[in-house]
Amino acid sequence: MRIYITVSEEPVYINPFVKKLISSLPHEIIGVGIQRGKTVVAGKGLLENFEYLLTLAVISDPFNLIKRFLIYASFIFFEKIKFLSIMNPLSVSATAHKYNIPVTYCSDVNADYFIRFLKKQKPDVIINQAQRILSKDFIEVPKIGCLNRHASLLPKYRGRLAPFWAYLNGEEETGLSIHFIDEQLDNGPILVQKRVPIDRFDTVDKLLDRIFLEVAPEAMLEALELIRSGKYLSCLMDNDSSKATYFSSPKLKDALRYRLVMLRRFILGK
Repeated sequence: MRIYITVSEEPVYINPFVKKLISSLPHEIIGVGIQRGKTVVAGKGLLENFEYLLTLAVISDPFNLIKRFLIYASFIFFEKIKFLSIMNPLSVSATAHKYNIPVTYCSDVNADYFIRFLKKQKPDVIINQAQRILSKDFIEVPKIGCLNRHASLLPKYRGRLAPFWAYLNGEEETGLSIHFIDEQLDNGPILVQKRVPIDRFDTVDKLLDRIFLEVAPEAMLEALELIRSGKYLSCLMDNDSSKATYFSSPKLKDALRYRLVMLRRFILGK
C-alpha cells in the first residue's frame, strides 16, 4: 500500500505520532509533505492568540507546562539554525531521512502546485496531520481516501481540544476516532474508534498524553491494516452529523472552570 503523510510540525503531540507511523511502516510510506509557516492558533488577532496560550497555560499542570515549553524551545532552536535543522531530532524529517523517505516542503497543502505533486505520487492513502481544512481537490487525490485522527468519540465533540471539553462536561470517557476525511470538519466515516475512560485523578494533560502518544498511533496502524486487508468497508461506522456536537477553542473562563471541576473531582470523585 502506498501511504503519503502530510503534516504541520508540532513537536509535542503531532510529531511523535507521525514518527511512530514512519518507523512502523517505512516500506509503505512513499513520502512526507511538511507544511511550513504559521498556522492559526485561536484566531487572527494577537489578543486572541495570547488569550488562547494563557488558557492552555492555566489548563496545564505546571510540570507538563515546563516540559512542553522546553520541547518547543528545543525544536525552534534546531529549526532556526540552518545547519542544525536537517538533523533536528524532534522533527518528522529526521525520522523520514533515517528510512530514506523523501520529504517535501510546502506553504499550504491545498496549493495547486502541491496537489499536482501529490497526484504524481499516486498514493492509496494520505494521512493528514497538516493544520488545514482540506480542499476537495486534495481529498480526491488518494485512490482510497484521506485519514485523520481526532481525539473524541465522533460524532460527539468535534472541534478543538475535545478531551478538555469532555472532562469539563463531566463525561466518564473520551476517546479517539480514525476517520476518512470529507469537506466538513471532523466528518466522514469512522474506521477505528477507541474508548478512553476518564478516571477520578485524571487531568486533561494525562488524557492528552494517553490519547495522542499511546492510543493514536496504534489506532492508526489498526486502521491501515483494515484497509490493507480489504475489509475496511464492512468496518465503517457512521459519523452522523445529526448527532454531532461541536466545541471551539476554550477561553480563559473555561480554563478557570476546569480547575474548579478538577478540584471537585479529586476531592469528591465526581
